[in-house]
Amino acid sequence: MNKSTAETRSSPRMRRLWADYMALSELVKLSDLIEIAPGGDPADRYRVLYRCRSLVISAGQDEPEVSEQHICDIYLHRDYPQRPPYLIWRTSIFHPNIMPPERGGAVCIGAWSPGESLPNLVLRVGEMIQYRNFDLDDVLNEEAVKWARYHQDRLPIDDRPLAPGY
Repeated sequence: MNKSTAETRSSPRMRRLWADYMALSELVKLSDLIEIAPGGDPADRYRVLYRCRSLVISAGQDEPEVSEQHICDIYLHRDYPQRPPYLIWRTSIFHPNIMPPERGGAVCIGAWSPGESLPNLVLRVGEMIQYRNFDLDDVLNEEAVKWARYHQDRLPIDDRPLAPGY
């Protein structure tokens, strides 16, 4: 490691980015349902592939159907971790707290603390996808809220643990 790399790793932001990368690597080892593709050196963006069941709805359909592949991009901007990461949804989804890509791909993660780990956020979002963790009061998709309220007996859509032992 040269001097500039050592100096870069010594800043609080760089130490956090390296720690996040290492912790996400451990999370992926324990999960059959999550894959992560990092970008940057150190990684400050991630593409997360979830292989768990959630809902999608196609144009003209009245009822959502199950989908098992979901992609979210996570950006760790300059104010991270003081401010939450920026998440963009890349695949179709029918969820109260997630907008599909054609509507901007916003993700409402709820409360954020700088002490929360990135792997914890990845797991939290995964549980949102599965309808194990969602908020019917802080919403982005009113139609999904109506569906979830009326069909609570069908939830969660997927109750498998995302990373057993993590």
